[in-house]
Amino acid sequence: MPQAEKQTAQSPAALHSFKRILLATDFSVRSAAAVPYARLLAEYYGALVVVVHVIPAEEQADGETETQAEIDQTLKLAESKVRAFLAENPLGRVPYEIVVGRGAVWQVFAPLVEKQHIDLIVLGTHGWSTVGKLLLGSVAQHIFNVAPCPVLSISPRARTLGGVTGRPPRILFATNFLPASLKALYYALSLAKASHAELLLLHALGASESGSPEIVQAYHQHLNALIPAGEKNWCRSDTLVAAGDPDRAILDAAERHAVDFIVMGAHAVEGSLSTFQVALSTAYRVVAHAPCPVLRVRS
Repeated sequence: MPQAEKQTAQSPAALHSFKRILLATDFSVRSAAAVPYARLLAEYYGALVVVVHVIPAEEQADGETETQAEIDQTLKLAESKVRAFLAENPLGRVPYEIVVGRGAVWQVFAPLVEKQHIDLIVLGTHGWSTVGKLLLGSVAQHIFNVAPCPVLSISPRARTLGGVTGRPPRILFATNFLPASLKALYYALSLAKASHAELLLLHALGASESGSPEIVQAYHQHLNALIPAGEKNWCRSDTLVAAGDPDRAILDAAERHAVDFIVMGAHAVEGSLSTFQVALSTAYRVVAHAPCPVLRVRS
C-alpha cells in the first residue's frame, strides 16, 4: 500500500451536522426533484431550509435603468413564484426562508452562503451537461468547485425518494484514503447515524494491485479501520474493494447495492474552470450518472 494510503481517521469531538440548508430552485423538474431530499435532511438534522431563486441577468431590463418600484415588483413576482413552487413541492413541517436575488447566480450564492452560515447546498442537475437552467457554464463549475460547504446533487438518473423500500437506507462512502476523501468520511458517518443507515465503504484498486488477494484483503482491513472506535457501537458497516476506474467502480457499487446516498470527497479543479476539466473529474462523472443523490465534500 502506498505510504499516503496508510492514514487512518481520527474521531472528531462530534460528527458533522447540517443546520442551514440552501435549496436552489429555477422552478424546473430538476429542482423539484431536489425538494424531497432537502426536506429529508432537514428533518434528520432539525435544519432550516433557505430556498433561493436567482433572476438571471438576461431576464432583467435590456440596458434600461429600472426604477426601485420596478425592481421591487420583479422581486415580489419572483417570490410569489417560489411560494407557488413550494405549494406544489412542499417542505412539510420543515422551517424555511425564501431568498430572491438578481444577477449572476454565484454572485448571489456566495455572500448568502457566508452570511446565512449555510452548511449544505442541495440542487437538482441536468446530469452530464450542467446544473439547472440557471446554473450554466462557469456557474455550475463554481457550485461544484468553489462552494465552501458540501453540495448534495440529484441527477435525472436518481431514483425517486423512497424508491427502495423494505430495508434500512444504505450510504456508499468512496475513498482513496487521501485527506480529501477522509474529510468526507465524517459526513458519511453523520448521515448514516442520522438516518439509521448501513454504511458501505468502497475503495477502487489500481490496475497493478487488482490481481493480489493479499492486497485486496489488506484494503478490506484498512477500510474497516476507518470507522473511529467511538462510532463502532452504532455503525453498521461493510467494505467493498473493486477494480477499475474509480467513477465506474462507484457507480457500479451504487447500482448493485441500491444505495440511497453516495458520499465522496473531491479536490477543487486547478487552473481555469473549464467545462472540459470538470467533466473529466471523477466526482463530476459520478454526480452526472449516479442512481442516487451524491454528497460531495470539497477539500
